[in-house]
Amino acid sequence: MSGELREMSAERVGEWLPGMWAGYRASIVAAGYSAETADANVARNRAALTSGEGLTEGNHVFDVLVEGRPVGVVWIGRASGESEGEYYVYDVEVDEAERGRGYGRVAMELVEAWVRAAGGTRIGLNVWGNNAVARSLYTALGYRELAVSMAKDLDA
Repeated sequence: MSGELREMSAERVGEWLPGMWAGYRASIVAAGYSAETADANVARNRAALTSGEGLTEGNHVFDVLVEGRPVGVVWIGRASGESEGEYYVYDVEVDEAERGRGYGRVAMELVEAWVRAAGGTRIGLNVWGNNAVARSLYTALGYRELAVSMAKDLDA
């Protein structure tokens, strides 16, 4: 299956960001965090990664194309405070109607090729514990866990 990344225009990124932040917040809450924690996380990341309506330098948002057809989006950026060659995948979205067809794997393989071409030597990402499908994909692609955050809710 052939694929490619096509960088979004600044205008399109500005249109995409509000929905991405809303989805990110929903993912945090679905993972078991409070709405307040989710809001603080979104605010912290927004402040670090955006300026005005756009992204800070070193960030790139791409449409994922498979056989010339858009099937999702990836956001890649230079990892802040890390080594020179480290990049971070801030978001991977496969359109809901396109899920289950291997496009997430294609997207991540395209990310790896792009990072290598940019001189990168490492890719980091976060995946919420409740996202078993993504965790399985990343493990199959050679990603390893660096930390595991755990919690237990106690009955009132």
